[in-house]
Amino acid sequence: MRRPSFRLACGRDIGDISGLLPGVLGAADRIALVADRAAAGAPALKKMLGPSLAPRVRRFSLPAGREKTLGAVTGLCSDLFKAGFSRQSLIIAAGGGAVTDAAGFAASLYMRGLNWVSVPTTLLGQIDAGIGGKTAVDLLGTKNIIGAFHQPALTVCDTAFLATLKPAVRRAAAGELIKYALIGPGDLRLTIMRSFDGAMAGRPDDLLACVRACAEYKAGVCAVDEREETGLRETLNFGHTAGHAFEVLSRGRLPHGEAVLWGLRYALKVSEKMRVLDNTPGAWKVTGMIDPLPLPAACRGPKGFLKLVRADKKRGGRDNRFLLLRSPGDVEPTDNIPEKVLLAALEEL
Repeated sequence: MRRPSFRLACGRDIGDISGLLPGVLGAADRIALVADRAAAGAPALKKMLGPSLAPRVRRFSLPAGREKTLGAVTGLCSDLFKAGFSRQSLIIAAGGGAVTDAAGFAASLYMRGLNWVSVPTTLLGQIDAGIGGKTAVDLLGTKNIIGAFHQPALTVCDTAFLATLKPAVRRAAAGELIKYALIGPGDLRLTIMRSFDGAMAGRPDDLLACVRACAEYKAGVCAVDEREETGLRETLNFGHTAGHAFEVLSRGRLPHGEAVLWGLRYALKVSEKMRVLDNTPGAWKVTGMIDPLPLPAACRGPKGFLKLVRADKKRGGRDNRFLLLRSPGDVEPTDNIPEKVLLAALEEL
């Protein structure tokens, strides 16, 4: 695949990042560090900033639990303006996907665009959410409706941040890991299947293997189809149309990663009902890597589910658009699936 337009660094205990992109990091007149609470106190972040960056850093925060709102983004832009940040300034976003999404979106807007560095600090962020330059906030209960494609100059995935994650936070990445195992090439699928249990248990080598494999794969896809114009990048949304609906309907009870896991199971159900899925053991072996948690009752309401599916930004002018699976590594976009098929699949979940 073509090389991405941004630099990607993956490793453990990466340390001072000033030498990774000296032309951008060294030229910044001011540096805004936008970090969530967990990332702000992490030793790995302190090492990253090092003696050459730290003197130019000013710390900012987003409102906890409301990071992905227009209010949070405009508030950050106001704070940057009051603090004298210019077009030569830089934003470093360190935290989970909500922080990198919102701070990256602010970077796309402030003075028509600042350089920024993405430092995802959760497993979910390092394998998916913090990579690729999609920045967005939610609107009227629908995910990622307002946003921009704005690539970070540098993305740093340091698995040292993952050492202290609680098991539930690691588990939140399970859906995205299984997604990559379903849509990716054989070598990526093999890496994930070998390292999945170890990554869920927090074993450092398995975490690094999963992060490096997924991050490099996504970066390669985004390099070829940065703005979702050829259809290749759209495959990364497998399981997300239903997953986002489940996440919204659960009203916070279903974390994003678990919602994606249910979205994958739903997509496989629809693939089977539409007679697209090659019903070989391969697909079911991958999805069997983790047992499903109960789907909250609020997610099962057909009217709310169908409304959110129709509001999905990827559907274009169609009634609905889903990515279905032919076989592991082979995803097929399908439009206007009959409502009775969608409801039957929902009922079976």
